[in-house]
Amino acid sequence: MPSRNWLQQAFRLQRPEPPPPIPPGLYPFMQETDGAYTRFHLRVEPDGTGTLVANASAAVRLTPSGVVMVKALLEGRQTEEILHDVLALFRGVTPERAREDLGRVQTLLGRLLSPKDRYPILNLQDVALSLHQARLMAPFSADLPLADPVRILPLLARLWDAGIFHAVFLAPDHPNPDHLVRAVERAEDLGMIAGVRARASDLAADRLLQELAQAGVDHLTIPVASLGREIHDGFYGEGDHAAFERAIAVARANEVCPMVEVPLVESTVDALDPLLEWLEGLAIAEVSFFAIAAPDEMPAAQRSDALPASMLPQVAALVEGAARDTRVRFFWQTPMRRDPLQPLADQVREGPRCSGDVAIRVEIDGSVIPPRGPYQPAGNLLRDPWPQIWESQAFRLFRERVEAPSHCPDCPGLAICAAACPRDPADWAEPGR
Repeated sequence: MPSRNWLQQAFRLQRPEPPPPIPPGLYPFMQETDGAYTRFHLRVEPDGTGTLVANASAAVRLTPSGVVMVKALLEGRQTEEILHDVLALFRGVTPERAREDLGRVQTLLGRLLSPKDRYPILNLQDVALSLHQARLMAPFSADLPLADPVRILPLLARLWDAGIFHAVFLAPDHPNPDHLVRAVERAEDLGMIAGVRARASDLAADRLLQELAQAGVDHLTIPVASLGREIHDGFYGEGDHAAFERAIAVARANEVCPMVEVPLVESTVDALDPLLEWLEGLAIAEVSFFAIAAPDEMPAAQRSDALPASMLPQVAALVEGAARDTRVRFFWQTPMRRDPLQPLADQVREGPRCSGDVAIRVEIDGSVIPPRGPYQPAGNLLRDPWPQIWESQAFRLFRERVEAPSHCPDCPGLAICAAACPRDPADWAEPGR
């Protein structure tokens, strides 16, 4: 995938003294090439480093010099003018070196202008650095339950102001179509990347998917539990399995990128190979996985069909092997802790807390929830300044856990371990109350 090849691109010119040459913040751009448009989001961090995302599919981390070059090129400035600025800003750089690095940046942008897919960045490992090491000003994405536009639109404005450029709307069963379309329209008006997570049967109903496409939705996340109809419909409702292929076809006909979310419980892990082969046959190239997990000591009656903690590395190895065999690009969502007070099917249908470790959950009342750990608000987006939320105890604890090395000799090379050990319940996402 393009993003994996480019994420560690860095242009190692000497860093300037603070303040950085480009003020921190979010800089959106639109570029047209041969009639096709590419949407760029350049986010500059307080230390002058940056992240460039193209069409929500490919990301590259940039040093301060890379940020200067990328921003100038996207603004259409001329080569000699850019080189003049770079030489003035970064001491000890030769003109030959500056010209060589600018050529590399121009090549990179040319490749980003023609990405092969348009899927969202989800995994911590896809950003190359941890949240702490990268000194990010904010996560990249926020997941929001769907609500009346009067309540959700102010949240989108606050997210954009904080530098969060990707919103995923979590649609309940039988969502209000007007609310969903309005939410997507507003996110697109702000310049955000907009995604929707919804059941296939809801997306395929009436003309909802066509209306979302007209509103500008960038991607869809559609849950599928199993190739077996009874297992899938047992989690997502009667007829949802039959609607899956129809929803995929309508999405493609309207040039909307579909991706799939697979819940992992004991009844779904036994048939992963045929499920992924089926998805590959439908040309689904992007699949995310999340486990409903239980501590090993939880009684079987409470655990239900959830995976014991000790099984997670073995299941992860099966998932990652099957994904590689079928050439499916996979992402890990944070495991969800089993809630014994809730039917398992309800917990599966609710899905993960948010879209990976570079995301947050924002509730409709403004509560900001980190991707892992207790369901503990780090602050309120509608009342608190974003820097105060980001530096709260809840996020500090999260960054400390993510920063610590999590790979061990028992599970070498498993992608699920990039942020934390999957066997440790302290690193799971606890359900909200």
